[in-house]
Amino acid sequence: MYEADRISDTPAAQAALAAVRAGAGVGPDGPMERHCLRQFRIAERLAGDEPVDRELLLCACWLHDAGLYTDSKDAYVTEAARLAGSVLAPFDWAPERLRRCMDACEQHHAPTSRRSMGLEVELVRRSDLVDVSRGLVTFGLDRAWLRTLFAEVPRDGLYRMLAKAVGGELRARPASLVDVFVRPGKRA
Repeated sequence: MYEADRISDTPAAQAALAAVRAGAGVGPDGPMERHCLRQFRIAERLAGDEPVDRELLLCACWLHDAGLYTDSKDAYVTEAARLAGSVLAPFDWAPERLRRCMDACEQHHAPTSRRSMGLEVELVRRSDLVDVSRGLVTFGLDRAWLRTLFAEVPRDGLYRMLAKAVGGELRARPASLVDVFVRPGKRA
């Protein structure tokens, strides 16, 4: 059993994992899945002793980049938020909880803190940056712990996948990149 399947211990988390696997078009343990898994483990570590909605955090980590696999003129983070809304709708989450998960997907590249939107939103933002920067940005995490994580959950294929995704975004919806990195939050 893959770690992603093991930690996805609720129907909502299983649905979110299935959605990212389907979108990425690869089987279990692909580069996107491993990125999301590292991101979740980093987010849990960043949370420390603060109480966190684990299921919400896990679902947001699985779905935050899933908008890369949609055909749309809108920013991929907006599409990820919409996908989170549709994937999680059958689970009858409270509207505030669902919005927080959608915000975590849409705001994960925001240039400034999103803590005011909820701890999970800020944790997804920070943990994505830690993983994508390969630990150059740590937000106080121990670099030895990060090296161990990166060894346990290999980074193989991550930057190739990101280059392909960014290239696709530049070709398909170049104007949307401002909405990804500068003004996230234009969800319709």
